[in-house]
Amino acid sequence: MSSKKCGKSKFISEDIKDLMNESQFLKDSPLTKKTIKRAKPDNLVDDGPQINQIGNKKRKIEADIEASTQSRQKILDVMDQQLISRKKSNENLFKCLSDLISQLESDHTVMKENEQKLEQLTAVLNKCIQQATVAHKQILKALKEIHDSFMKQCDEMQSEHKAETNQLADELAEDIKKLQQKLVLDTKRSGWEAMRRTIFHAMQNDF
Repeated sequence: MSSKKCGKSKFISEDIKDLMNESQFLKDSPLTKKTIKRAKPDNLVDDGPQINQIGNKKRKIEADIEASTQSRQKILDVMDQQLISRKKSNENLFKCLSDLISQLESDHTVMKENEQKLEQLTAVLNKCIQQATVAHKQILKALKEIHDSFMKQCDEMQSEHKAETNQLADELAEDIKKLQQKLVLDTKRSGWEAMRRTIFHAMQNDF
């Protein structure tokens, strides 16, 4: 900010210097001129030329005053224009900064809303994952119980089938043994019966 002020002041001083250099009043100012000593009037000197010289000086002073007034007005106009330009620049800068601040505030609000939405979404997602984990654990537990029960039933069924098979094998062996004994007895009985008939027929034929 200080550099800008110094730059503008230099600019104003240069304009003022130019206007002062252009001013005829300052060029012809009594301060810049060497003082002219008036000669003592002689008793025989005429006052007419002096009166004319005083009138000319008066008119020149008035012209210089008017030129100085115009130069002053030009300086004031330049300063007013610079003030207006600076004010406009400041207003534009203020507007840009205000717009930027508004945009940043809007972006910050949107980011906060997105953060809240993300937190809510994360909470919902974590809750869903927890529920899915609990459900999966329950399903796994149920499947393990079913598996254990099925294996137990299979073992029991296999034991029962083995016992039944052994019992059936024993019963079949006993039945086969009985059948064999019966067949032997029947065979012996049939043989004895055939022998008896043969003997009986032989005896009948002899008599």
